[in-house]
Amino acid sequence: MVQNTMGKWFYCAPLVALLVVISTRTVADTVDGIAAIVNDRLITFSDVREVATPAIQNAYRLYSGEERDRKIQQAGVDALNTLVERALILQEFTDKGYKLPEHVFDNRMREIIEEQYGGDKNALIRTIQARGLTMDQWKQKFVREPFIVQALRQKEVSSDVVVSPAAIEEYYGQNKAKFTLPYQVRLRMIVVKKEPGANNAEARDLANNIWQKLEGGADFVGLANVYSSGGQKNPGGDWGWVDKESGLRKELADVAFALKAGQHSKAIETEDGFYVIQVDEVRPERTRTLAEVRGEIEKTLAQEMRAARQRKWMERLKQKAFIRYF
Repeated sequence: MVQNTMGKWFYCAPLVALLVVISTRTVADTVDGIAAIVNDRLITFSDVREVATPAIQNAYRLYSGEERDRKIQQAGVDALNTLVERALILQEFTDKGYKLPEHVFDNRMREIIEEQYGGDKNALIRTIQARGLTMDQWKQKFVREPFIVQALRQKEVSSDVVVSPAAIEEYYGQNKAKFTLPYQVRLRMIVVKKEPGANNAEARDLANNIWQKLEGGADFVGLANVYSSGGQKNPGGDWGWVDKESGLRKELADVAFALKAGQHSKAIETEDGFYVIQVDEVRPERTRTLAEVRGEIEKTLAQEMRAARQRKWMERLKQKAFIRYF
């Protein structure tokens, strides 16, 4: 969904149709066209495709059917919005008469060559030629404009963001549930796997024998290293800290969270094997203190402030711009 010049929202069918075939078409094969105009700047379908391609490739890798198509459509909309905002910011830079010294762009270009091309300028030149661009065109699109956008966004959105102590305390008071740590146990397991098609009497006897050894004072870690056939054999059957939301199967969780620190269970039979559990330590449910989470809250509130500034800034820029979507 994108906005036309009359302020209504509509479905950009040509853009979505183009995006759906991106993964099977080359740049040269795909017919280009105008996706939007921002003041006197054209945004083409190929511009949108270039920005959207990583998200579209991810959609093809992770999704299928209607969900994949929705992800592709959203990737196109997001890419177009990104390009419109970029054009608005570049126009604002020009309108305000801002200037940046040329050496900052030269420095950024050297950084790109070092980071992306291993310091090989000839490799960059080959890439530029393959794109059908001149060096000046590439520098304008991939160095100068991104740097300007980042610099102006930093000035308008990120600078002077200050979160007051009162705001932090208010957020903490209203969101204590977010900072509550659940009851946890430090868990160890010895796993004796069942053999498919067998009566598993030997496995049951082994698990019961392990329990008897523990009852006699044997070391759980040592027994786990010797007998456990599960994925947690090393080191000592250690499963680390778990809570009731950790995905532990119910028949094991019911036992684990009933044990006290230092206690072990009898052999527990499941569909795939026999488990002997030990709880090394417990952590009662508790709410983290304000001192513990102050930095985390400050970061969250700062992000919210920047997002709000970004939205208001874009609204102001759009109000004074000519934007048309095709």
